[in-house]
Amino acid sequence: MSTIHEPTAEEAVALFEAIEKKFPHKTLGEDKWYIVALSALVGVEPLHVGTLYTYLINKPEFATSESRQALVRRLREALVKNISIQGVCKPIEAVIAIGKVERPEDRDLSCSREGWQAGPENRARGEAWLNTIYQKNLSTTVDHFAAHKDFDWISREITYGLYLSDHRILEPLATELLVLSGIMIQNLPSETAWHLRGTRRVGVSAEDVELVQQCVELVAKFAGIRLHKVPRVADIENEV
Repeated sequence: MSTIHEPTAEEAVALFEAIEKKFPHKTLGEDKWYIVALSALVGVEPLHVGTLYTYLINKPEFATSESRQALVRRLREALVKNISIQGVCKPIEAVIAIGKVERPEDRDLSCSREGWQAGPENRARGEAWLNTIYQKNLSTTVDHFAAHKDFDWISREITYGLYLSDHRILEPLATELLVLSGIMIQNLPSETAWHLRGTRRVGVSAEDVELVQQCVELVAKFAGIRLHKVPRVADIENEV
């Protein structure tokens, strides 16, 4: 009887090394590659988010407890934002995996959304980020919700208002990269196209978007899944 191969920690480390090598650090920065890796892992192997955390804290830049707390705030914020992209259960599995390997002195007890309220300010912030990503395509995108208004409300107030437009911990570029990666790993063609386009609109070059997609494909190969339905940046370039 054949068995499904479960990726090992050693294979995960090899994956992280490959993504680090491929990711365009010079143009996108040194602190974005692991956001792409994490967001894709959430969709297919959330337990290996714990392996990613261990891999990262062994780097010299995370030698202090303070730096590790700052790192976990970024990772946790990426997982919080992924709730709006991939549902609640997989990010919970991932944050539990981090908790199992986190040192007691490195725990960060803050709550980023404490005191959050829906209202005009939240909606305005969400709509501003929506318009940044979708621009002239926003009206045709929300037309899908004309007869399903709950989804329009959720998009404006929750997905973008509560989650994706909050850039206090993860800056706009990191946020859009995690959205693209979290959607693409689910092999979703329409939404991937929207966020390939959105990633270009927040200033990432077509060449770098292609490299980010190749990083997500490395995660897919690691997990043994196909990404055969998603477009590439060249397919949407005429829409940017």
